Amino acid sequence: MAVQTILLVDDDAKILAPLQVLLEAEGYRVLLASDGEAGIRLTGREHPDLIVTDWMMPVLDGIALCRRLKSDKFTACIPVVLLTAAEPPLLSEALWNTLLRKPTPVGRLVDVIRDLLAHSRKRKPSAPGN
Repeated sequence: MAVQTILLVDDDAKILAPLQVLLEAEGYRVLLASDGEAGIRLTGREHPDLIVTDWMMPVLDGIALCRRLKSDKFTACIPVVLLTAAEPPLLSEALWNTLLRKPTPVGRLVDVIRDLLAHSRKRKPSAPGN
């Protein structure tokens, strides 16, 4: 089985660094982005299996990131965990698979990631030109 890739998107390095260590210890390949725009670029290049994103970030926030992902047929099927300290707005659209409030126990986050990846029956469409 191929190593699964997780993209972590957060503007706080004090959150990214320990999560990267934790998830790499769990056997995942981990990519990091400090804002939603960087997350979109990495997603286009690396095609992660799952994305964990903060909501409140500069440049492109987590909700805008989720909207962009869901609007593109090549990224719409990627499971997303919104990890936030803020109370997210009530939205009429389903933009993420799971919402976790900071601080979330790391064991809970790992369980959610495992569950989403195990139940992800996504079939990534071929990227244009492939």
